[in-house]
Amino acid sequence: MKIAITGKPGVGKTTACIRVFNSLRDRMKIRGFVTREIRDRGERIGFEIFDLNNEFSYLLAKKGEGYPRVGKYRVFVENLKKIAERMVERYADADLVIIDEIGPMELKSPDFVRAVERLIEVERSFLVTVHLKSTHFLAEKIRREFDLIHMDLENRNKVVREVIERFDKGGQGEDNS
Repeated sequence: MKIAITGKPGVGKTTACIRVFNSLRDRMKIRGFVTREIRDRGERIGFEIFDLNNEFSYLLAKKGEGYPRVGKYRVFVENLKKIAERMVERYADADLVIIDEIGPMELKSPDFVRAVERLIEVERSFLVTVHLKSTHFLAEKIRREFDLIHMDLENRNKVVREVIERFDKGGQGEDNS
């Protein structure tokens, strides 16, 4: 089963990934990460990628000078390369892989893109969040090949319950999409 959640920023996609992980981690082997904001005195200054099993945390992007950029943020592609290596090494035996997110910052790294491509070719369950408007080939592929769910402020709790139920019922390694 391969599920992708999309929606506007701030609707709860990352929170959904965390809730799914917390609900299912005692029943299946889950690997993955979420992208979290870094704030300083209430102002967003960057993003970090945080492993759901507390194995790693890397700076994804931070306000400031440097390349490549997405808006006002410098993207740390060298950290995305490290994450890609970990994904290939450690996610192969997972029942469910959670990736938050497939978005403009992450897609600046060819290593990250290749790692995700390799992972999604294998028959296992996936939950990913995908940027609403990205036209990158990987985002488009995921929208075509995964069961795509649009999340908004009104349906977010229902979406989380539905995703948990679907993975809990039969997703472990099967393609039920």
